[in-house]
Amino acid sequence: MTACYRCASIILCLHLTAPIALYGDSDLISQLRIIPSVHSVTSTPTKSKPKQIIIHLLNWHFISKEDFAADLSNSSDDNLSEVEIDKQYLEFLNDVEAIQKEQEQTLRYLIKHHKVRSVYMEGLSEKNLNTFNSFIKILREFKVPEGDDGFDLFLKDQYRRDCLQMGAAAQLMISGTLESVLPLENAEAFEAANPIGKDGKIRIDEGAEEKREDEILKILMKGQGIKVIVLGGGHNLSGNLKRMNLDSVRYIRVSSKQYERIVKSSE
Repeated sequence: MTACYRCASIILCLHLTAPIALYGDSDLISQLRIIPSVHSVTSTPTKSKPKQIIIHLLNWHFISKEDFAADLSNSSDDNLSEVEIDKQYLEFLNDVEAIQKEQEQTLRYLIKHHKVRSVYMEGLSEKNLNTFNSFIKILREFKVPEGDDGFDLFLKDQYRRDCLQMGAAAQLMISGTLESVLPLENAEAFEAANPIGKDGKIRIDEGAEEKREDEILKILMKGQGIKVIVLGGGHNLSGNLKRMNLDSVRYIRVSSKQYERIVKSSE
């Protein structure tokens, strides 16, 4: 699968009790590097002291079994059996869950030490915000069954998939650890960049994807301070920042240990 397709994003807005001038970005980078789940931290330099900092947590995106099977079909010359598809999809879900657990660890650190309150999520716009919040309410109120009969196991599995689809930040919102998840996307730019055609095949429109990333940055540039984004590892905003002349923004990419393992195994 293409990294862009498998890796979608959740964008997080980080509100600090201390202004950026009183909180050095070099200290922040050092703190990120000692989080147990973090594999590596890289950053782009700025010409002067940054007015804004973007922390990009590299993400691996949940997709439905139907889209997963279609992608396998497009990328394989062999006709895979339903059993083989089920096996590979279960492995995929385990990978997504492993990365989200690491994201939760990093986010809990940021919530505790940097007062994270709100999350801007990829795919979320004013157009679908009410639906999203309604689903969060359903998941928060759902009582996971304790039994092990067939129906209880089905409900547990569906709840797990729903949580994985919503992502780590939404799960923290469900538990009450995070206050809110807010719209990140320009709906038109997001829909124009959708790589899945009506025929189910994946076609990446680089121009549309670049415009979508530009719109993401426009949202992140509102106000000053530190912004944290959970965004697919296939995205790199450094080129957009340079082209948009945003040379006072420090861009930091954070890769987790599970993310690195999964990317290497998929090469």
